[in-house]
Amino acid sequence: MNGTQCGFCSPGFIMNMYGLLESKGGKVSMSEIENSFGGNICRCTGYRPILDAMKSFAVDSNIEIPKGCEDIEDFGISACKKTGILCAGSCHKPLDILIYSDGTQWHWPRTLTELFDALSKIGNEEFMFVAGNTAHGVYRRSQGLKHFVDIQAVPELKQFSISDEKLTLGGNLSLAETMDVFSQASQKSGFEYCQKLWEHFDLIANVPVRNVSYIIFILFEDCIIFTVINKLIIDRCQLY
Repeated sequence: MNGTQCGFCSPGFIMNMYGLLESKGGKVSMSEIENSFGGNICRCTGYRPILDAMKSFAVDSNIEIPKGCEDIEDFGISACKKTGILCAGSCHKPLDILIYSDGTQWHWPRTLTELFDALSKIGNEEFMFVAGNTAHGVYRRSQGLKHFVDIQAVPELKQFSISDEKLTLGGNLSLAETMDVFSQASQKSGFEYCQKLWEHFDLIANVPVRNVSYIIFILFEDCIIFTVINKLIIDRCQLY
């Protein structure tokens, strides 16, 4: 808004804001924007000019953008050669498997069937499911591990449903996605307690980490975040 920050923190704030707008289809409130600032530090400004700039994108914003910033052209560096708009990566053909020279294999299944096919090929050898991989910085994996299965793109593991009696969550929902489900469920009679779950999850780590941390790994990994398990037990949740 007024260029008072030095710029070192700008990439983190910009990526947080971009991710929030993308996930919400561009329709966010000022309170949602302020809550998404977790995990970013600015030592120059006390956040005010950055927060004002970001809040100008909100649907309920009363902050005016300076006229000099209203018509800044986008760089065409990443423009798609076919459409002329920003590249969305849709022309890229994703890999099924990547084998390194040391024998390490990474599998990228995109359906539940492909996931079981990958596990069948691995056989009885040791393997590891990978999603956000956020625990690796704390809990080091086994040195001899050669098979990794990335399950982020398996849609069947990201499904959820809200019935009259229960809320069912797919194990590969991120903490951020799970919070969105809690927020939606809390509006339904009998599920008001989900608002408390949302508030509890909002205290875990920060926005970037919650975007790439998945509930199944927090529940079954030898993880330090036992408070998640305790909260789910208190609210009489069941694992299937």
